[in-house]
Amino acid sequence: MANFDLILLALIAVFIFLRLRSVLGSKDGNEENRNHRDIFNPDPMDEREESERDNVIHLPGSGPENQQNQHPIPEVNEIEPVEPVQRALADIIAADPTFDQHGFVEGARGAFEMIVTAFAGDDRETLKNLLTSDVYQNFESALDARKAAGEKLETTLVGIGSLEIIEASLENNVAEVTVRIVSEQVNVTYDADGEVVDGDSNYIDTITDIWTFERDISSNSPIWFLKATEAE
Repeated sequence: MANFDLILLALIAVFIFLRLRSVLGSKDGNEENRNHRDIFNPDPMDEREESERDNVIHLPGSGPENQQNQHPIPEVNEIEPVEPVQRALADIIAADPTFDQHGFVEGARGAFEMIVTAFAGDDRETLKNLLTSDVYQNFESALDARKAAGEKLETTLVGIGSLEIIEASLENNVAEVTVRIVSEQVNVTYDADGEVVDGDSNYIDTITDIWTFERDISSNSPIWFLKATEAE
């Protein structure tokens, strides 16, 4: 009888241990890497938290005093790349298995929103972290000219209609991915006296941008930098 009790207690202990492990999980040596955020490879938990927050993008000049310019951001219509681009993306994946084109598209959307916001708000620190040095110099020149003229830009990103990967390449460990972004924006420029010098706060403009991002896949950094911009 005593042996039976010991066996029963042992089975109960194993059952409790397995239940605790399934609930709490176990260490696998990668815990310290899970706190690094990468907008081009978003964490599923971040996406759930994002969906629970207000999906209105508040850009500079779109506070309570500009409620008429605030609109919810619709879901991006992601267009699948054509076959030659898919082959180039396959080359990137072969060299960097962590690359995921759908995650990249979501990251490109986030980068677009952040860069548009930073440019309107003269947030140079954010721009430095997302642009190559050459592109940053171009942005900085435009910001300096705007500041010298005493002008202020207010931008409201109404929504991103579509985001499509149109080109991709991999050369000397440098991956490049080009996207076409169609967005709706309200852009108004004011002079030092608060008078409108360009744009209309009641007009929503449809803008098509061609942006190229690059990343050195041999680097430990997960960041894709904006390498080139073009208006279509």
